[in-house]
Amino acid sequence: MALGGDCLARILIVEDNLDLLHTMSALLSDEHEVMMTDLGETALEMAQRQRPDLVMLDIQLPGIDGLETGRRLKDSVGPVPILVLSALAQSEDTQHILDSGCCDAYLAKPAPLAKIRAKVEELLGETRHA
Repeated sequence: MALGGDCLARILIVEDNLDLLHTMSALLSDEHEVMMTDLGETALEMAQRQRPDLVMLDIQLPGIDGLETGRRLKDSVGPVPILVLSALAQSEDTQHILDSGCCDAYLAKPAPLAKIRAKVEELLGETRHA
């Protein structure tokens, strides 16, 4: 799905589980330009250079965690939509993540691939119509 003309949406996936990282890339790379990393620090550098249209972000990352990565992304890159995918699925964890301001949407792992794809398209659609 193109953002406009022939321009594909650029998605940055930040996930330290390499199997899941590659699964998410395979899920989305047929319709989007996908960038991947397993570290928050690298995600910040990549986002500065590549300006993603959407970030998929794990919370439990080595080094700086996903909450801090998300906050820094919002501060440095601007209003890029961030979809958090996290195994932290207790209601208090979910509320803490949503209240942190680091993300625009949240899905608990393991989430069905169709649900992940639908949420990505929904967030990209909101960006296109903003």
